[in-house]
Amino acid sequence: MFRLVGGTVLLLLFIAAGARLAAAQVAPPTPMTGLPTVPKTLPVIGGGLNSDATNVALASAADNPDHVTTLIAIGSSPDDVDKTGRSGLIYAALSNSVRIAQTLIDHGATIDQRDKLGYTALHWAAEHGSIAVMRLLLTARALVDAQNVQGITPLMLAARSGNLAAVRLLLQNHADPKKEDYTGRDAEGWARNRGQVLQLLASATAAR
Repeated sequence: MFRLVGGTVLLLLFIAAGARLAAAQVAPPTPMTGLPTVPKTLPVIGGGLNSDATNVALASAADNPDHVTTLIAIGSSPDDVDKTGRSGLIYAALSNSVRIAQTLIDHGATIDQRDKLGYTALHWAAEHGSIAVMRLLLTARALVDAQNVQGITPLMLAARSGNLAAVRLLLQNHADPKKEDYTGRDAEGWARNRGQVLQLLASATAAR
């Protein structure tokens, strides 16, 4: 009888632990409050995870263009990612490294490759005002209205940051000022009280 009861308790503990694990996997954490926690379907995140010594993403994160060039020359993939799912092109966007971005694009990097939150390189470049890399990405036909797991576009991030140059560049490349995130907020909603950005977005909307 004791063995039966003990086995039953262990079984119940195992089931409870499994339930907690399943619940934790329902929705990933979100970096911003007030936005949905369950993402809509996105393209599969690409890229490999090579060893630290040969990973192009890590070399790009270190802002080392010579190392990036060498790694690609010996066969590393331009679409390597790190543990966050960020690619070398994303890190080039974060640091506005034109040389790294151009090298990766020239060697066939996936322009719209996404990290684990669905951000593309253009998202990060727009948020950080990396204008030179934005131009490279847009010339390479980056998806201008790409949405992350919360429906946020590069234009929304540029509007929130108040970067007029980034907003203007995206609008010149036909970004949709009325596209909404998954809470129904468009770029003007993200601009908050940034008067010049709001005027630019309003003009773009009127011209459509």
